[in-house]
Amino acid sequence: MSITFIYSREEAEHSFSLTKNKFLLISLLFAILLIACAWFIQAHYQSQLNQFKITALHDRDISKDQYLQLIKAQNDETLAVLATKVGNLQAQLNRLNALGERVIEQSNLPKKEFDFELPLPMGGIDPSGEDLDYEFPDLLNHIENLDQDFKNKQKQLMQLEITLNNRHLIDQLYISGRPTKGRGSWVSSPFGIRKDPFSGRLTRHKGVDIAGFMGMPIISTAAGVVTESGKRSGYGLMVEIQHGNGFVTRYAHASALNVSVGDIVSKGQTVAVMGSSGRSTGPHVHYEVLKNGKKINPAYYIQRKAG
Repeated sequence: MSITFIYSREEAEHSFSLTKNKFLLISLLFAILLIACAWFIQAHYQSQLNQFKITALHDRDISKDQYLQLIKAQNDETLAVLATKVGNLQAQLNRLNALGERVIEQSNLPKKEFDFELPLPMGGIDPSGEDLDYEFPDLLNHIENLDQDFKNKQKQLMQLEITLNNRHLIDQLYISGRPTKGRGSWVSSPFGIRKDPFSGRLTRHKGVDIAGFMGMPIISTAAGVVTESGKRSGYGLMVEIQHGNGFVTRYAHASALNVSVGDIVSKGQTVAVMGSSGRSTGPHVHYEVLKNGKKINPAYYIQRKAG
């Protein structure tokens, strides 16, 4: 078989013949070219696909790492919360121990009852015989419950301390005992009618004279606020203390004063030094008790025991 192609131009005519063998050769070369192009295209896209898979796997590994880092950060945050809780509980335990010490000092309660550093005596048979495994949420709930128990116990102890302090305050304000410290003092002139040591006439003595020696400490018979400290006619050097509820005590004829107006004094505190200032025949303290401005017999308060 032979195919002849003829084409002409103005200058000349051209022709070529395509034989069967040439046609087959051209077809074969064209098929090989198509196959080669298809192979190159497939290889290119396969390479792109492989690269995409590698990138996807790499991104997935990065996501896994990020997820693991997130989990680790959450665990670290949880551990930090637990550490903070433990630190707070330890601080509360220290405060409870200090509070317990103060309560013990102010009461006759047994020390072991408020010593939180000692392990609590306890026992019993474990019904399961197995240890309980705690997850993070369970552990956090357990710590929260323990924290709440600490707060409740702290409130109870603080209330107990307030009660004891109030009782101690009442004891402090309870007027009792002699206004002198140590031995060697005695009642030299009681409350009531007596012969005046200077005029010899009968007069009403509105206090109690307690004799002692020069320099003997004069103490407050109850806690209060100093409302007068200085020299007064007839009294010499005198201290006056307001105790509340209408009660006032006075300490006269001192040789020196240890407190000033406005000072807060406690029961048994030295407020003056015994002397013989003012209208006096010797070293003693003239002790007065006033209730609502009226002078009353101090003998009852001198003889009664502390509250």
